[in-house]
Amino acid sequence: MSGLSLRPRPFALPEYGYAVAKFVHEGVSRLMEAKDEVWARIPRAEPSETIPVTQNTMPSGEVVESNPIMTQAKFVLSYDDIRACNGDALALQMDSAAEESLAVVMPRFFDLLGRTSEAAGTATDLGGKPFTFDVYLATIEKTDMAFDEKGNPEWPTLIVHPDFAKYLSSLPPPTAEQQKRLDDLIERKRREYHARRRHRNLC
Repeated sequence: MSGLSLRPRPFALPEYGYAVAKFVHEGVSRLMEAKDEVWARIPRAEPSETIPVTQNTMPSGEVVESNPIMTQAKFVLSYDDIRACNGDALALQMDSAAEESLAVVMPRFFDLLGRTSEAAGTATDLGGKPFTFDVYLATIEKTDMAFDEKGNPEWPTLIVHPDFAKYLSSLPPPTAEQQKRLDDLIERKRREYHARRRHRNLC
């Protein structure tokens, strides 16, 4: 123990290192939100030293499990950039870190979303067939909908590929018969929603 020195290193400034780490972490997080709209919509949990395995039990009894995801990014800055306080070099590294992180977390997110939908019975596989109004109604049929205080439906968020978004925008408006079927479905969903709320209030 005699050879061990507990004295701080000369010119060590740990508060500077902490400030840089906090800036980089926050900056990469904001870049990820700016680059991916879906990621930006996902609520953030409070920071924790441990991340547990999450398990969601579906009404069918099937358990959907999700393991923690580890992401890491390597920053390489030259001494010349550091001495010159080259902010552009740091920004480039942060931008790359955001891209690398999204390449890890987003595939896992969509995988979990797909497995959860399958287990909950809300997934719809078209099997290569075109998307039609009947498919749209069948999708809503499988979804639990909420309604605001005025009784208006709170439509679920639709996440699609840009090409599919263009296809949806090119579809003709629903016919009078199709609109009536949709209105009847929404009215039934509204009654189901209020029935669930009454049940929760009584329990």
